[in-house]
Amino acid sequence: MSLNGFDVSHARRLVDLAASCLGPVKDAEILPAEAYVSEEFWEFEKKVIFSREWLCIAHVNEIPNAGDHLPLTVLDEPVLVVRGEDGKVRVLSAICQHRGHPMVGGVMDEPAPGVCLNAQRLVCPYHNWSYALDGRLVGAPSMNETTPVQTLRGNIRLPEIRTEIFHGLVFVNLDQDAPPIAKSLGKLDREFAGYGLETLIPGHVFAQRDLKWNWKLHHENALEPYHTDYVHKGYHNAVPAELTQFCDFDIGDGQVMRTTGFAKADGDLFEESGSRRLPDISGLTNEQRGRVLFVSLMPNTVAVLQPSFVTITFLNPHSAGRLDSRRVNLYSPQAARTPEFDRIRAEQFEQMKVIIMQDQVTQAALQKAYQSRYAPRGHLSHLETAITQLNQWIVDKYRRGLGELAA
Repeated sequence: MSLNGFDVSHARRLVDLAASCLGPVKDAEILPAEAYVSEEFWEFEKKVIFSREWLCIAHVNEIPNAGDHLPLTVLDEPVLVVRGEDGKVRVLSAICQHRGHPMVGGVMDEPAPGVCLNAQRLVCPYHNWSYALDGRLVGAPSMNETTPVQTLRGNIRLPEIRTEIFHGLVFVNLDQDAPPIAKSLGKLDREFAGYGLETLIPGHVFAQRDLKWNWKLHHENALEPYHTDYVHKGYHNAVPAELTQFCDFDIGDGQVMRTTGFAKADGDLFEESGSRRLPDISGLTNEQRGRVLFVSLMPNTVAVLQPSFVTITFLNPHSAGRLDSRRVNLYSPQAARTPEFDRIRAEQFEQMKVIIMQDQVTQAALQKAYQSRYAPRGHLSHLETAITQLNQWIVDKYRRGLGELAA
């Protein structure tokens, strides 16, 4: 059946099958394998989730100065996260409004992912049309003979994408009618309060392209600790699975959360000694100092909050089995002033990278195996409670999307 130019029969069948993924973890199954590997179903997800939900794409201190701009891609849309002369953070389309050449890349060499640029004007490399930091057209050489530049300035600007800032995190939404982001993140607002995320400083950026697994698998792996004692044996001992607690989730929440306590006092996930050498983020409670908080900001971001630093992973899926990721480690200004800060954070990253690479092997293997005719609808451990919560979020969006397509 085709609705609004979109064939939903395949999606409807999978969403109906997904009903068995809901409810208590002892009764729930995993999503059908097709939901991870079907390109047709990915097109449905793009339409009903990624084109309508708030997508977290950056941290404000990745662009700390006026003129800073960060080229990114969001749902195949090239964008620029820009700090204006007024200090405001905006997200602009990175498509020049003359002939459609990208503002970054093409004629001009594209910077490495996550590299911040700086300029007083945003200039298209194709015909040198230039824009102010708020997107207004400033210059268009050799145009007066056909259309006066003054006329162009009154009519043309880089499109601005709807943007909200939540605790220093930059969110965009391609749906102008979506409710404000804060409405769905009340529980996370309380958790984030002590971390002062908006004051933290990027200390390490790790960007990867063309990772070979589905976006949902990334969230599942991040939020379930069942695998950590096996896949990460010897590397994850500081936060053993049995010290995990899953947070409450209600339909309408924009996040799924769990915490895992440290095995030893003053623990740290990425320091083998168990003695933290960077100062805690000020403002944390004693409870927050004794555990790691894992958060899925659905649908495209995972945050890991430790007492001494925070890691944010931004996901940019571009097919059922392909995505890009960008991890940003954020540190307090006090930590950045610590002697040998660069050496310590580099050492932490090397510890973290071991775990990242172990996870990547399992995710790629799962994605490939889900194409098997024998892929299961497996039952879940109590340590995978977060997967049922992720599925509640996902299936709710699927059902709403089907209803809106049918309206």
